[in-house]
Amino acid sequence: MARRAQLFVATHAGALARADALDARTPPQSDTPHLDLPGLGALDIELLGEVVVKAVQFGHGDLEPAEVDLDHELLFRLPPFLCEALTELGRTEDVELPADVATEWATSSERDATPEDLPLVAAIVGVATAAEQAGRGVYLWVETD
Repeated sequence: MARRAQLFVATHAGALARADALDARTPPQSDTPHLDLPGLGALDIELLGEVVVKAVQFGHGDLEPAEVDLDHELLFRLPPFLCEALTELGRTEDVELPADVATEWATSSERDATPEDLPLVAAIVGVATAAEQAGRGVYLWVETD
């Protein structure tokens, strides 16, 4: 069984509340934009960021999701630079670029390729775009072992 993970839009307080609900396996109270990412973790998102930044020629910045709370060891906030790069990928006029990103991400030596990678990349970009529009952060919750 794959480890559960979820990417979502929230404020810091909202992220803590959502993490508590997810940890307790109860439905979160908020209906915020979110995406279930079974089997993925912070490293997978960081690796995606490396591919995206290179593809959109976005420069250099922090790509590593950061822990946000001592009581929630596996709750991470995606850095603003990474969110901006993901949003930029969603704005690209090159219709092939998202597929190229998904292919490169899937073939990374640190990941196992799956046929769901292109829709997954598009969905991750959608969460980042929703966060930008709402003026909030993007958080990643990963189930503890």
